[in-house]
Amino acid sequence: MSDITRREFIRRSIIIAAGATLIPSCEDNQSSPTEENPIITYSPGMLSGNRPSKKVIVIGAGLSGLVAAYELNRAGHDVTILEARDRIGGRVFTIRSPFADNHFAEGGAARIKPSHDLTLGYANHFNLELDPFYATSGSYVDVVDGNRELISNSNYLNATYGSVLRKDYVKIRGGSDRLPYAFSDYLNQHIALGMPVQSVEQQSTGVTVRTTNGTEFTGDRALCTVPLTVLNKIQFTPSLSSEKQTAMNGGYRYAPSTRVYIQFQNRFWENEGLNGWGNTDFPEEIWQPTWDLNGPRGIIMSYLRYSRAEEMDVLTEQERINSVLNRWENIFPGATNNLESGTTQSWALEEWSKGAWASPTSSQDAALAAHIGAAEERIHFAGEHASDDHGWMQGALFSGLRAAVEIHNGN
Repeated sequence: MSDITRREFIRRSIIIAAGATLIPSCEDNQSSPTEENPIITYSPGMLSGNRPSKKVIVIGAGLSGLVAAYELNRAGHDVTILEARDRIGGRVFTIRSPFADNHFAEGGAARIKPSHDLTLGYANHFNLELDPFYATSGSYVDVVDGNRELISNSNYLNATYGSVLRKDYVKIRGGSDRLPYAFSDYLNQHIALGMPVQSVEQQSTGVTVRTTNGTEFTGDRALCTVPLTVLNKIQFTPSLSSEKQTAMNGGYRYAPSTRVYIQFQNRFWENEGLNGWGNTDFPEEIWQPTWDLNGPRGIIMSYLRYSRAEEMDVLTEQERINSVLNRWENIFPGATNNLESGTTQSWALEEWSKGAWASPTSSQDAALAAHIGAAEERIHFAGEHASDDHGWMQGALFSGLRAAVEIHNGN
């Protein structure tokens, strides 16, 4: 069985086990409401079959933890989510401050592929509207060896990025964080923020989770969704498998990614017929997240990965902004004179991420991938690193649902 066929088989098996349609229609199926049986709105991963209620402790309020908790709770299980940060969403992070005019930009997940049925399905489930991701008007820029070329809107959108036509990518209107917050609106009373987990102890009858402030939680199962890069902050008793220990102690590479955002007092680039988007051989992607938002101001973002991100990470924030601004003067003439403010986001430097997404080498993937998401007795594992869709919301959702099915159907 080929890898693609295998992945599709696993995906469909999990969806079927959850008793869900792949992409719900705009009008979700509903049962006939009665006093005893209120309206039930079906979701892309709704768990099927009545099972004894379990007490589940979810570590991490990123997308994988949220979707698992959401479906487990709707299936009658008692869930508690412990999140180290003071916010939910993990690496789905929409930056709103310090931007003006109610503008925002994505710190993490942004694009959605047309094949990402779970991401699209949950957006539809929560009535979130979608918009084109890339600008649909104006020319794009492409800079190679210092030479700037303008690319027509049609030519750019009809070229591929990651085997998908750019014109087919979409985004969540109002910001990617509207998806995790839709889950948390339902789960609000079940989420505890600012609660880093210190230890997870497994017994024959249950699990005990302790946080750094000494609070203790007991349950039947635990679901751990934290990135492998910070998994070694948690002490597991008994110890995790040797494969997971290898992965969490630096044996499973993560991609560094840093974004630099510059807010300009006006959209001066439009005087040239540009839309503020493009690519350079630095290499970098250039986005203008305000392209479809009102207001005279505009934000342009430099999206850097791997070695270029690491170079940025040793600089102060102001040095990062100055570095990008100086380079952009040849791409968007007038950038320096129109500068208003700037900010940056580095995932490698984030305490609870230490990397943007799992990016294992081929040998690491071959040796460890099958073990990373495998349950160990009463402890289950999820996250984009435990999927085939590293770095995408789809991967986080898929792995969270896989873990929810395991817990729901387990003894």
